[in-house]
Amino acid sequence: MDFLQIDSVFMPVRKVNYSVEEARGDGSITKDRLLLEVWTNGSISPQEALSSAAGILVDLFNPLKDISLEPTDTGSDIPDDPTAQIPIEELQLSVRAYNCLKRAQVNSVADLLDYTQEDLLEIKNFGQKSAEEVVEALQRRLGITLPQERSSKHS
Repeated sequence: MDFLQIDSVFMPVRKVNYSVEEARGDGSITKDRLLLEVWTNGSISPQEALSSAAGILVDLFNPLKDISLEPTDTGSDIPDDPTAQIPIEELQLSVRAYNCLKRAQVNSVADLLDYTQEDLLEIKNFGQKSAEEVVEALQRRLGITLPQERSSKHS
């Protein structure tokens, strides 16, 4: 079954109640008993409604049975330095410098640390004054100095 078609007029199940009560177990084992009360409009029996609902639940949960519980290596993308996760908004840059960085997909200090001072000048509409502003903001607020030499990433 790929989908369950429903409409507001055809609802064969009118009401459902359930309760859980303690049942006698063998020896020291305590068990619970699930009591279901199902009222239908007569177009299907309560047994058919329950069977259909159970089938739908099995189909919905079936893909989950093969989930691997092995840990994934998600920590490799997270920088060790907590200052690297600071958004560039925290640097309080001018609107021009901020907008140029955002257009270049520079959203955090970690992204900014991939650039040298020369690389910043290659960003469209990013001039010497903006580059100096970024370098000064990084130094003043976080004590970080961008390297001067050109990196091979952005050339």
